[in-house]
Amino acid sequence: MEDEWISDANEAFSISLVTPSDSGLKKIDSFNPKFTYAVFDNEQIFGYKGLKVNLTYNATDMRPNLSVSCIKKFKTLGDAEAVDIVELMKEFLPGVAFQKKNDFELAVKQTPTDWTPPGELVNIIERDGETYEVWKGSLADPAVKQLVKRIQLLVLFYIEGGSYIGEDADGKDEPDYSLARWSVFFLYKKPSAANQQYVFQGYSTVYHFWLYQTPTPPASPGKASSSPEPKNNESWELPSGDFPYTELPHRARISQFLILPPFQGKGAGAMLYNTIFDLQSKDESTKEITVEDPNEAFDLLRDLCDMKYLCKDVPEFAELAVNPDVGVANKGAVLHHTTQISSKDKLRLQVKIAPRQFWRLVEMHLMSKLPLSVRPLPDDEEVERPAASKADKHVYMLWRILLKQRLYRRNASILSEFEITERIIKLNDTLENVEWEYARILERLEAPRPLADTEADESSASNGKRKSDGEEEGPSSKKARVDDE
Repeated sequence: MEDEWISDANEAFSISLVTPSDSGLKKIDSFNPKFTYAVFDNEQIFGYKGLKVNLTYNATDMRPNLSVSCIKKFKTLGDAEAVDIVELMKEFLPGVAFQKKNDFELAVKQTPTDWTPPGELVNIIERDGETYEVWKGSLADPAVKQLVKRIQLLVLFYIEGGSYIGEDADGKDEPDYSLARWSVFFLYKKPSAANQQYVFQGYSTVYHFWLYQTPTPPASPGKASSSPEPKNNESWELPSGDFPYTELPHRARISQFLILPPFQGKGAGAMLYNTIFDLQSKDESTKEITVEDPNEAFDLLRDLCDMKYLCKDVPEFAELAVNPDVGVANKGAVLHHTTQISSKDKLRLQVKIAPRQFWRLVEMHLMSKLPLSVRPLPDDEEVERPAASKADKHVYMLWRILLKQRLYRRNASILSEFEITERIIKLNDTLENVEWEYARILERLEAPRPLADTEADESSASNGKRKSDGEEEGPSSKKARVDDE
C-alpha cells in the first residue's frame, strides 16, 4: 500500500533549458538527474501519485523556476505525510526559483538581447560553424556568485559526493577574501543570429591554494645569487596588504567540473578543460595544476587533453624515449638516470602538471613508442603483430620496470603486508591493468576522429574515485589492495 505513494526521485525530477521565442518559451532540451540522494532520502519521494517535479532554467542567465504537479497527493495520516517538496527545495535553490510561472516566463522574455555572461571573456572557440566562449570570474564578484547559486544544485545531481562552495557549515556566505580564492569558468555557446541568446553549456570551479616554496639557499661566497635571499624566515609568512590572493605562489585545483547532459560527448568538456589549463599554465603565480578527486570520465578527458598538449606543444616531452642501451640485472633491477627520464622533473615543473599525473603521462607516451611487436593493445587479438626481436623484448622489459617502480613506491606500505611471491603477483596484476588502461587511452588519441568528438567530457571532476594529484596517497580501502588509483 505504501509503495504506491513512493516515487523514484531521479525519474520524477526533470530539468529543462528554455529560451524566449515569439510564441512564448522554446524548450532546448530536458534531462533527468543522475543522483538525488543529497536532496531526497534514498532517492525516493513519499506522498504522491503521478509526481512531476520540473526545474526549468533560462538557458542564458540560468534563472531557475520550480514547479510541482501530481495526479493525487497523500492525505496526512498520523505521522505519515507527503514530503513538502517546495519547502525542502528552498534549502538548495535561491528564492527566485519559487516565483510564479508567469513571472518566470516574463523574466525570460525580458532578458536583454545584449546580455553577456559575468566575468571576463578569456577564450573564443570556433567549431563546426558554431562559436563557443569561456568566461572567467571570481566568486567574490556578486554577478558570478549569483549565477553559481542558481546552478550549484546541478553539482549535487551530477557529481557524486558533490557539495556547494563559498558557504560555511551554516549555509552562510564566506567572507569576500575567502570567496576571492575561487575562480569560476563558464562555457557558453554564443548566439549566431541577432534574435538568439547565449546558451549555458557547463562550468568549472578552481580553488587557489597558497603554496609554500622552499627558500632559495644563499649564494656561495663570491657568487651572485640568481634570486633574492629570504630574510628572517619571511618565506613562511603571507605578505601583508590588500592584493589579489591569486598573485601569491599557489596550486590551482580544479574542484568542480560540470557539462550539462545535452552537451556531453560533443567536445564541450575538452574546450573548457583546455582553456583552464592554458590560462593557469601561463599564470606565473600558478606553480601546479591539480584536480580534486576526479571520476573516471574526467580522468579520461584529462589524460587525452594533457597527452595531446604535451606531444604537440612540448618538444622535450615528445622526444622522450626509453634508452635501449640500459642493461638489466638478473635480480633487483632498478633503472636510474640513464633512462633519460628521472631528470625530467624540471620539465614537469615547467608544464605545471602534478607529479603522479605527469609520470603517468610519461609512461603512457613511452608505451606509445614501443615496437608494435611488444606494445600492449586494448584488443590484442584483432592486431597482426610482427615477430618480437630480442631488442624489442628488452625495450619492453625496461618500460615495464619503470612502471613497476612507480607502482611499487606508491603501494609500498600495502605490499609489505604480503609474502614476496604474493607481492609479485599483485604487482604484476596491477601492471597489466595499467597497461590496458594506457592502451585504451592511446587508442582514443590515435583514432582518426578528433579529440573534440570523443565522449570523454562527461560530467564531473569532484569527489570521484581518485585522490587529488597533489597528494601521493595510497588506497584508502580497509581491504589491502594494490592499484594505480
